[in-house]
Amino acid sequence: MSVETLTFRPFARLLTMLGDQLIKNERIALVELIRNAYDADADHVEIRFENFDKEMKATHLSHIVVRDDGTGMMAETLRNEWMRSATPCKFLAKKDDRGRTQHKNRVIQGEKGIGRFAVLKLGRKITITSRPAHSNVECVLTWDFSKYDDDFVSRDDQQTDIFLDDINVTLVQSHPELLQGDEHGTIIEIHMLNGTWGKPLIERLWSDISNLTDPVSRITRHKASSQMDVDVLCNGKRPAGLDANSTEKLKALIEDKAVLRIQGYFDCECSVFSYESESRVAAEKVALKDPKITGLWVWRNRFGRRAKSGEEQLQMSFGCGDFAFHFYIFDFARGKNGKYALTQADRKRIKSHRIYLYRDGVRVYPYGDPDDDWLAIDVTRGIGRAGNFFSNDQVIGWIDISQEKNPLLRDKTNREGLIESDGGAPDLIFLIQVFLSYLKQYPFARYVHARLQRSKATLVQEDMIASALNEFRNDLTAAGQKSYANVARKIEKDYKHERQHLLERAETTEDLAGVGLSVEMASHDIMLLLNRGLNIAGELARLARGTAKDNIAQLADRLTGVLAQVVEGMKDVQVLFKSSRRRRRIVEIEPCLLKVYHLYKRLLDAKTIRYETITKGRSHLVAKTTDGVVLQVLINLFDNAVYWLDTVSSARREILVTIDSDRGELIFSDSGPGVDSEDVPYIFDAFYSGKGQEGRGLGLYIARQLLERHDYHIRLGQDKEQILNGANFIVAFTTNTR
Repeated sequence: MSVETLTFRPFARLLTMLGDQLIKNERIALVELIRNAYDADADHVEIRFENFDKEMKATHLSHIVVRDDGTGMMAETLRNEWMRSATPCKFLAKKDDRGRTQHKNRVIQGEKGIGRFAVLKLGRKITITSRPAHSNVECVLTWDFSKYDDDFVSRDDQQTDIFLDDINVTLVQSHPELLQGDEHGTIIEIHMLNGTWGKPLIERLWSDISNLTDPVSRITRHKASSQMDVDVLCNGKRPAGLDANSTEKLKALIEDKAVLRIQGYFDCECSVFSYESESRVAAEKVALKDPKITGLWVWRNRFGRRAKSGEEQLQMSFGCGDFAFHFYIFDFARGKNGKYALTQADRKRIKSHRIYLYRDGVRVYPYGDPDDDWLAIDVTRGIGRAGNFFSNDQVIGWIDISQEKNPLLRDKTNREGLIESDGGAPDLIFLIQVFLSYLKQYPFARYVHARLQRSKATLVQEDMIASALNEFRNDLTAAGQKSYANVARKIEKDYKHERQHLLERAETTEDLAGVGLSVEMASHDIMLLLNRGLNIAGELARLARGTAKDNIAQLADRLTGVLAQVVEGMKDVQVLFKSSRRRRRIVEIEPCLLKVYHLYKRLLDAKTIRYETITKGRSHLVAKTTDGVVLQVLINLFDNAVYWLDTVSSARREILVTIDSDRGELIFSDSGPGVDSEDVPYIFDAFYSGKGQEGRGLGLYIARQLLERHDYHIRLGQDKEQILNGANFIVAFTTNTR
C-alpha cells in the first residue's frame, strides 16, 4: 500500500471562468473595478475610452483606462494580495469588525478576492500602475495574455497543458512616471479589448455609474463619505448623449410628479413597517399581524388564511434583517390633467428606473435595471391579480441594507444579485412585495378614489355637459342659426332624459347589489334546511315502499316543519326585493334587528363573538320606511363587524347594539380595530373598502343611499360618541339629523 499527498494545481483556463465567463458583461466588469476604487477610498474615478471610432466601436488601437485617486498599492500588496486569488483579507476584516476603510470609514464592498479578474472580461493585456500616498515608488504590474488562446489551453499555436502557476506576471518598481508630484492612486490600462462596444453600451454604463451610490445623498445634495465621483470620457470628451443632469431631473420628477412619496423602515424583530408620507403629519406604523397585511393576496398566497391575529398569529421569522426603503409612485392613468400629469419624456425617464438595492450606500447589481424584475412583480401580477400590485414601471425606489444588519444578504460570486439559498433574499423580496401591495391597496387607492370623486363631483355639481349644451345653443341662436339651435335644444332635452334614466338604473343596481349580500347570508341557512328536507324526503320515499305507516306519518310531519321554515326564511329575503322596498310603512326597528341577529347567530357563535342589545327611551324605535331598507342596513353592519372582529383576539370580540327611541337612533358598536383615520373620509363612497382586496366597497355606500332616500342618515361615531373601542355607526331614524 502506498500513500500519496496531493495538492490542487488548477489549469490556467480557470482564469476565463473567474473573469470572462463569471462576469455577465463589460459594464459589470467596469463597475467591479470602480468598486475596487471605492474600497481604496478614492474620491474620483475616471474611465477613458481611447482610440474608439465615432460610433464608439473598438479598433485594434482602442484601449480603456480606469484611473482613481485612492490609497494606491505597495509592491507588497500587489505581490501578496492582488496576485493571490480568493485572498481572505477583506473577508476576515469584516468578521473582526474591521470592515471599514482606513481614511473615509467606508464599509468595504469586496470580500471574495476574485473581483480583480473582471479585467479579463475587458481585454487580454492589462497594465496596473499604482502609487501609495506619501511614497516615491511607483509599482507597475503587467498581465500579458496575448500569447495564449481565449481558453488558456494553447500557447503560440502549440497545444499544451498550461497550469495557473505557469502564467508569469511582471512587477516593476520605479520612480514615478505616470503619477506626478504628490499624486497617488491606481491606473488600470486594458488593451486588446474583448466584447462588442458601441454608443448604446456606453450609455448603459453611464446609467450604471449614475446609480452606483445611494441616491439619498445625491438627491438631497448632502455630500457623504460614501460618495465618489465617476466620470466617463470618450476619445478625450464626455459624449454628447450622456445626461450630466440626470440626477437633478430625477429629483425634480420625484418632487413634482410622484403622487406618493414614502420613506420608512422595517423592524425585523418587531415585524413592523414604519413609514412617513406627505399626506400624514405623523409617522405611520403597520404590523405584519395587521388585518390590512394578512388580508393581502400576496400574504395569503404564502401563509394561507391561517394567520389572522391574536392567539391565531403565526410564529413568523424572517432572515433578511432590518431595512430602510424609499418609494416614489406615479399615476400613469391616461387622460389625467393637473399637477400629476406626465409628459412622454416623464414617462420615459420613470420607466428607465426600477427599485434599486443598496448595501452600505453602494448598489447591488443588477437590481434596478429596467429589464430586471428582481422583485418578481410581473410574475406575481400574472399569477395573482394584477390590481394587487403597481406595475414595474410605475415605481421608482430603493432599498437600503447593510452588512452589519443583514448578514444573510450576500452577493453572488458573479455579482448578479443576492445568494438565494439561505432564505434571507426570498424573505426580503416577499416583505417588499407585501409593503408595495399594501401601498397599492390603501394609500394609493385613497389617492385614486379622491381623484375620481373630484372629477365626478366637478362634472355633476357644475352640470358641465348641460351647461355646455346650453351655451352652444345660445351661441347658435345669436349667430342666427335657428335650425341648428333647435337641434341643440333637442340634444339637451334628450341628454336630460337619458341622465334621469341612468340615475334610476343606478338606484336599481344599488338595490340589486344589496339583495345579493342579503341572499348570500340567508341562503346559507336556507340551504341547510333544504338539504335536511331532501334527506327526510328520501327516507320517506324509502319507507313508503314498506309497511311502516306510523313512521311515514312522523317523517311527513317533520318534512312539513322543515319546509315551513324554508318558507319563513324566503319571506325574510323577499322583503329585500325592489317591489317590497317601495311600500313604506311604520316599521319597528327591534324586530328587524332580531331577524338579522338570527341570520348571523350561527356565525357569531362559531367565531365566539358576544352579542348584546341595550334599549333606551320611553317607546319603541320606529321609522317610516320598509323592512327591506332596515334589514339591508343592519346586514351590512353585521357583515362588517364580523369581518373586523375576526382580526382580533377572541377574548375581545363583542357587538353591542344600543337602541335609543328618544333620540331616534340605533348605535351599532363593535370591539374590533376600528376605522383607520385615513379611511374615514371615504368609507361611505362606492367601491371604496378598508378591507382591501376582500372588500366590495358597496355595503356602507348602499346603506347610506337607502337611508337617504327616506330622509334618514348613517355616520361614523367619533370620540365621546363611541361606546366600544372599535367601529361605532350611528343610524339616525329622524329626518332632521345630519
